[in-house]
Amino acid sequence: MQTLTASMEFDAFRLKTIVVDLTPVLPGGYNGGAKVFVLELIRRLGSLAPSTNFVLLTHSVSHEELTMLDASNVFRLKVIDVSPANNTERRLSVAVKSVLELIPIPYRDRIKQRIKKLHKKKNGANLLHSLHADLLFCPFTAPTYHVPGIPTVCTFYDIQYKTYPQFFDTIDLLHRDYIFREACRHATILAAISDYSRTSAIKEGVISPDRIRTIYLRLAQRINAPLQELTHVTLTSVGLEKGKYLLYPANFWKHKNHEILLVAFDLARKQGLPDDIKLVCTGASGQHRDCLIRAADAIGLAKHVIMPGYLPTDELSILMHNSHALIFPSLYEGFGLPVIEAMAAGIPVACSNVTSLPEIAGEAALLFDPRIPEQIAAAIHSLATEQDTRARYIAAGYQRASEFTDSERMAREYLDVFKSACRTMGQQSTLTSVNNTREEKS
Repeated sequence: MQTLTASMEFDAFRLKTIVVDLTPVLPGGYNGGAKVFVLELIRRLGSLAPSTNFVLLTHSVSHEELTMLDASNVFRLKVIDVSPANNTERRLSVAVKSVLELIPIPYRDRIKQRIKKLHKKKNGANLLHSLHADLLFCPFTAPTYHVPGIPTVCTFYDIQYKTYPQFFDTIDLLHRDYIFREACRHATILAAISDYSRTSAIKEGVISPDRIRTIYLRLAQRINAPLQELTHVTLTSVGLEKGKYLLYPANFWKHKNHEILLVAFDLARKQGLPDDIKLVCTGASGQHRDCLIRAADAIGLAKHVIMPGYLPTDELSILMHNSHALIFPSLYEGFGLPVIEAMAAGIPVACSNVTSLPEIAGEAALLFDPRIPEQIAAAIHSLATEQDTRARYIAAGYQRASEFTDSERMAREYLDVFKSACRTMGQQSTLTSVNNTREEKS
């Protein structure tokens, strides 16, 4: 009898079609670690649930790049076909909706109804229904295609904009706040990437603890050992020697704290850091990167700081495995994927002691206050010159990384959340039906 009940429960919540919103994906590395995580998760989900169809909603700018995800049960569907320039228009539209919250309720509701009708007309009011979706998954948080009655799961990364509003323009602040609140409002369940992120969301008071769960990014093994025949070519092309550089793999966003890192690196050199040790900062090119290159030149570091731009995974793997140490001075992280990737590669790590990083690194990294250049410089000097310190953190790093290597476990945890969301939605529908029946009888 128990076996029959279990089987019936599974059938009741079998997910035949999951729609995944990948429209926020941008080409190259502009999505940062979120894109790395999402692509690996989709591959794993498709493999673990072969009887489930995954329909990936895509944007024209990345539709072809996502061909890599195609499988017998994974399909791409291009739903946005506009130029990247129109992204500003989309952000402005979201900002307008945020401003509406300041308008008196009677007028606000009328305007919002008009916007809602236009939005549904533009995106296709019956998209999820036409795809026979059993669940909507939004791995980039925004529940853009949410439809009442269909379970929705959103991945939640962070609310950095709350801590560092000065890093964002007004439209971006409104955009991020709107997305966060919409996700809290419409998601059946939110999946936070760390306990720090989960706690941060709960503290805002817009979501109850039972609707948000932590699922770690178990991707430490993503940076595989590189092919030896490619190592020399790649390092030479960037102007590097094996073991003669410190690595900071991060996009040139303000919270990544590159300015303070340059100051700290210069200070470490003045305090005796070997002259042949360079600093390598990888990440998607842009105006901020150009400014940092000029800043490095202005303080006499032009020959010692290299910023090669965005590197594909194979080349980044070569730089990671052949670096002397990973330096990660970020001011804010929802997780901090490069930290565990470096640990898995046998590279000692020094990182910030704020936000999620102590949770992820544990005692396997040399921690410092990212706002104090002297502390970063001391960490750089220790990992560069003290062999016992290096050996201790390399050994601890291997052990710590082993806790974040099972991407299949991560995917299974997401499948469990998907099923829980369906059960929750089913229970809510049953309760609503019962209440309606009672009202009719009364």
